[in-house]
Amino acid sequence: MDSVSTARNTGGLTWRAALIGSLLCVFVSIWSQYAELVIHGTQISLTYPPIGAFLVFFGYILAVQWPLQFLKRQVALSARELVMVWSMLVLAIGVASIDIAQKMPPMIAGTPYYATPENKYEELFLPHVKSWLGPLELPVVRGLFEASASPVPWGAWLLPLACWSLFYVVAYWVMLCGVALFRRQWVDHERLLFPLTVVPLEVIEEPGPKHVLNRFFRDRVMWVGFGLGALPPLYVGLHDYFPRIPEAQILWWGLPVIENLGRPFTPLNGLCIAILPLIIGLSYLLTREISLSLWAFYWLGKLEEVLGAALGVSGLRTLTGTESFPYPGLQTAGAYVGIALFSIRAARQKLWRFGDHAEDALFRQQTGLGRRTAIYGGLLGFAGLVGFALAAGVPLVPALILLGMSFVYLLAMTRLMAEAGLPWTAEPDFRGHHWVLTLFPTKTLRPPEWVATGMMLTFSHDMRVAPMPRIMQSFKMTALTGADNRGLLYALALALVISLPLSLWALISDGYAHGGVAINPYRFVNLAQAPGKFMEQATLLPRPHTDYVSLAVLLYGCLKLLLLNFLRTKYLWWPLHPVGYAMSYLTYLYKEWFSVLIGWAIQTVVIRYGGHRLYVAARPLFLGLILGAMAAAGFWLVLDGFTGLRDHKILY
Repeated sequence: MDSVSTARNTGGLTWRAALIGSLLCVFVSIWSQYAELVIHGTQISLTYPPIGAFLVFFGYILAVQWPLQFLKRQVALSARELVMVWSMLVLAIGVASIDIAQKMPPMIAGTPYYATPENKYEELFLPHVKSWLGPLELPVVRGLFEASASPVPWGAWLLPLACWSLFYVVAYWVMLCGVALFRRQWVDHERLLFPLTVVPLEVIEEPGPKHVLNRFFRDRVMWVGFGLGALPPLYVGLHDYFPRIPEAQILWWGLPVIENLGRPFTPLNGLCIAILPLIIGLSYLLTREISLSLWAFYWLGKLEEVLGAALGVSGLRTLTGTESFPYPGLQTAGAYVGIALFSIRAARQKLWRFGDHAEDALFRQQTGLGRRTAIYGGLLGFAGLVGFALAAGVPLVPALILLGMSFVYLLAMTRLMAEAGLPWTAEPDFRGHHWVLTLFPTKTLRPPEWVATGMMLTFSHDMRVAPMPRIMQSFKMTALTGADNRGLLYALALALVISLPLSLWALISDGYAHGGVAINPYRFVNLAQAPGKFMEQATLLPRPHTDYVSLAVLLYGCLKLLLLNFLRTKYLWWPLHPVGYAMSYLTYLYKEWFSVLIGWAIQTVVIRYGGHRLYVAARPLFLGLILGAMAAAGFWLVLDGFTGLRDHKILY
């Protein structure tokens, strides 16, 4: 058997897959900085599937895979190899975006840059920041934020970048161990839908004999959906090039339909509807229970706001002052804790089944890790992260709370992405560091300890692109294609080793060349100011006691989620799924609820009048909507790259 045939019969991570995946990771690590920062276009890394990774992967399919299928089928990559390439790209683009590269440098340098005589950062905070946590010299950080004609002073950056990179490598290991522990429960026992893997799996399916294109790409219904999905974003993109063309806001950001209402209906002002093919297509893939719950709980949340306005409590704030009634971030945080609790409870018997050699062998086959390695390795990695926080100056208990709650959120986000199927996820606005603010009064921690806790926001703030949910998606894809999970672990490690230093280099180089504040205010203003603002809130605003109101709302959100889960499992007639409540206050749903409603309504009509057969027959149409919307976004990104047009956002 020749080497090519041997490669096609392996578990997936062949030398060909590793080489192609590595080259594509190099490209996406650099291109994502240009697309998201320099031209400030569509955010290609924030969704799942990540738009940028999907476009690069689909470009490879068009330019290389299909020609090889036509010329010599044996040379083309197999489906298992393509899973490895896809998984590498998905991890790499997250590393290159706001999970690490676009978040870490601005946040570790933001406090000295935004120090002024008025806020007294230089007197109050900077003396307490360890030198290995970030560059503190103003000339060094000013170049990142404002551009500099001088070369990048890498000597000042290397130590903090190395320390934080090591922290993130260990954090990724802990996430991987967590995914391994829950993989069998979610994939094999509960059989969660993982709807976001459907299109990538359809794309990589191998064609039958005598065919260049697989069944998915030969389906005419899919191409009808592709056209319907591509036309709206193509039209939306024309406005910035040709301003005379109407903007068609309903096809992008949403059309406001309610305005100027008086009390108590003021919370409904700004309500918008948007017709988004990508979301309609994804909603069709969900169970009707979940799609119904997503838009229904959005409206229930709005009614809760109206009730608060009617009762005159809409302006009430908690002691920490993060938000007012109905406390959406606190409710979401409580719901996430509830999701983590019932996930752990459901998997508890399988987590600690030592001594059963058959079970241990199956665990290793399904995850690439031994059960003890996943449990004790994850705990040891978490201990290493706590040690990092301790070295930075955070006391032990606050470090455990901040990091522990951050990983609780990541577990819940992984579950939501596996079950709810919308292209985005995020941690609650009440983040891990807010737990520390809530539990510890101002004088409980000394100012240096609050400053060190503020520096840990580099990890706990904005975790929406964290890899844990995406790694679980890759495990689902290996389960369906038969790819080797140990090979998947090596592929992910290779992607991390390539993308982490390269994307950090690209980000810092772009900052010194163009000025970070000019190219992306969110990364270089909002994110960069977050640690300093936390330090101000923690040390300067009095909190004489524990914030019991916030804890009560958190408990309410958790118990509400657990009650919904109980009702769903106890009574078959109960129509609402708890994940709908958990996601009802997240940022993007305000413009996507109507598209979810459309997808749910179409699916309901199709199943009621055509049954399962019509549902399956119509499914390619909605897969085409997803593919077409993403392809149209890719077209504009490529065109914007040549023309240099900035702020031309399509989809997100």
